[in-house]
Amino acid sequence: GMIWSECKEIWEEGPREYVVHLWNLLDFGMLSIFVASFTARFMAFLKASEAQHYVDQYVHDEDLSNATLPPEVAYFTYARNKWLPSDPQIISEGLYAIAVVLSFSRIAYILPANESFGPLQISLGRTVKDIFKFMVIFIMVFLAFMIGMFNLYSYYLGAKYNPAFTTVEESFKTLFWSIFGLSEVISVVLKYDHKFIENIGYVLYGVYNVTMVVVLLNMLIAMINNSYQEIE
Repeated sequence: GMIWSECKEIWEEGPREYVVHLWNLLDFGMLSIFVASFTARFMAFLKASEAQHYVDQYVHDEDLSNATLPPEVAYFTYARNKWLPSDPQIISEGLYAIAVVLSFSRIAYILPANESFGPLQISLGRTVKDIFKFMVIFIMVFLAFMIGMFNLYSYYLGAKYNPAFTTVEESFKTLFWSIFGLSEVISVVLKYDHKFIENIGYVLYGVYNVTMVVVLLNMLIAMINNSYQEIE
């Protein structure tokens, strides 16, 4: 029903007018993810049905562990921890989780009519442009420290107490979760007696936390608070 409603709205308003409203894009994205999730789950069901059909037709032993099965059929006897990362069932579950989160955003349709939540939503909408400007600075600072810390510790893979900063992925995860206070100072400590590198790591990590948490995040909070007070 919702898919038909969105298609009808696109037909009546036209694609250009439809994409002007961000809520339409949100609805379209949410429904697209739901459709992709159900499609992936249906593909998994078809593959499992084919495997079951093969077993019913060619395997007469009730204990499948003793039967010789083709790889594409034996795959469906494996536990979840042996499934491929690209398994349609896994893809479906991930997409469905994202779509469910997006579906709750539809509650925002009725918030402007509420005395308490209305100004909050309107202020958030008006500060989107400022938030995008803030994100440009945020990403620039984040990338600068991520690349710098990776270059500093990339030669010490296996020589640290944890893998932080030894790869680009680990650098990203360590710095990102550091914003929420979930990274440890031991991330910059080396097992070797290379105090010069370690001290530079301490300084860069400290400057990063001060810049991101104390300065930039508080700046964003002040911007949103100022916008909310103007509307209220």
